[in-house]
Amino acid sequence: MNLRDIARWDTSALQAVQRSLSARLATIGFVQERLADIGRLPAWQDDAADAARRRFRIAADDLSGEAAAIAVVEKLARELVDAVTHLKSELDGLREAAAVHGMALSDNGDIADAPVDSSAAARRDELRAAARALILQAEDLVADAAAVLTRAADGEAEPGEADRPGTGLSAPAPPPDGSPLDNRKYWDALPAAQRREVIEQHPELVGNRDGIPSAVRHEANVSRFADERSRWETEQERLRERLGHNMFGGAFTDDDAELWYAEQKLRDVDDLEKLVRDHPDGRLMLLDLQSGERAMAAFALGDPDTANHISVTTPGIDTAVASLRGMTDEAAALKAETERQLDLAGRTSDTVSTIAWLGYQPPTTTGPGNYDVPFIDQDLGRGWLLDSWQSDRATAGAPKLASFYEGLDVASQRPDPHITALGHSYGSYTQGLALQDAGPRQPVDDAVFYGSPGFDANDESDLGLAPRHGFVMRAYDDPITVADGFGRLGPDPVRTDLEQLSVREATTPDGVQREDANGHSEYPRPSGNGELRTSGYNMAVIVAGMPELAIR
Repeated sequence: MNLRDIARWDTSALQAVQRSLSARLATIGFVQERLADIGRLPAWQDDAADAARRRFRIAADDLSGEAAAIAVVEKLARELVDAVTHLKSELDGLREAAAVHGMALSDNGDIADAPVDSSAAARRDELRAAARALILQAEDLVADAAAVLTRAADGEAEPGEADRPGTGLSAPAPPPDGSPLDNRKYWDALPAAQRREVIEQHPELVGNRDGIPSAVRHEANVSRFADERSRWETEQERLRERLGHNMFGGAFTDDDAELWYAEQKLRDVDDLEKLVRDHPDGRLMLLDLQSGERAMAAFALGDPDTANHISVTTPGIDTAVASLRGMTDEAAALKAETERQLDLAGRTSDTVSTIAWLGYQPPTTTGPGNYDVPFIDQDLGRGWLLDSWQSDRATAGAPKLASFYEGLDVASQRPDPHITALGHSYGSYTQGLALQDAGPRQPVDDAVFYGSPGFDANDESDLGLAPRHGFVMRAYDDPITVADGFGRLGPDPVRTDLEQLSVREATTPDGVQREDANGHSEYPRPSGNGELRTSGYNMAVIVAGMPELAIR
């Protein structure tokens, strides 16, 4: 298949076939009813009548088989009309977009005569991905149609089969290991019926896939709560039974540890359900209870697909799904302050989405196999300093975070949404690695590192950011200073060339008296008077794209 084949498909001919088949079905139905009426004549009661009725039944059965075959083909034709119409419309838009940018779209989906500047290269990649998605969708339609027609021709269609789901066109799976751009174009190529099929029958295919629209991810993920609860209840029961039959308990196996994590994931499902229920306008953009010891999730306030300004907060040590409620409260305060600052600047039409991202597994000091030792400062927590020096969790999480950033960019309905990366504590190290893993097109515009032990960079160029778009905040009494001084995770953040912002008490340009941030955790939290602290205000004006208003 190629793009020319798609353009040549004749939807009018498909519609004519569908109408003809529909009329044939109606005729067969009428004949079947008349045969049934004749067979029910009560006054005809002799051997001839019995023989006639047998012949009527044979004829009716023959018609039933024909009707079943025609019904599945008629359904196929009807679905093909919708699918091909959608493909042709997408192709027309693709060719128009290529022409606007002075590019020629080849039949095989390649781009000819493309300019060489960076913005044109990005557009070329987008057009290529979209063209390839259309070709793959067309090939899937042809394969599905061939399978349905073969079944009908071989007499394998059953009465009533056309009324069952999954008997016509079926939605293909997303491309394996596809980029966020590939995922977005895959979704765009699907007609409405197949999109609905994926969400309802295979939500696991799209709920965690970067580049898919956030509303789709949310619906898919929320629909999985019951299945995930059942999965972990079954696992809990299995492990309890194993431990109950083992005279040594979990002394020589990992069953007791696995049971602890299974029970924790059941609590995580409950917490996430409540979070979604309490924030009906939110978006659950990630739900992963299977790929790690602990559950992972991401929750957005506002619509990131339409927002002008998007922030993504990456947390640090000892953050788990149970922490998402507190992170969401902080995201709500940040969103409200960002919107307030935009209103004061006269940008009342700008919209904001703030996201709490826990798409990796930060080091923890609780649970089987983790550090559980006292330390000199209660703010540090148990084993906190030891955990802050680990690099493996951040190294594993950074590519996922980089993909999430890119997914926000390609799923956005705006040409270039303003994306701000916010990283706290160990999460700032993960964030720094993710920004360096962005590839040639950095989707993040601004980054703030606060309470950071290091982020393996010295200036914006190391992070793929434009000059004066990277910021650092650290409270004077933040115990993370102990970790910073050793340089295991890069230079001491306050000694890098990134601009340092104040966290001290101040009256901000909007006339609000704001408190300072103390210790390790107060940066994003409102103070006693309900206002964000100076550190939170600074984050808000940067998320709003107004860093000139930040307090230095």
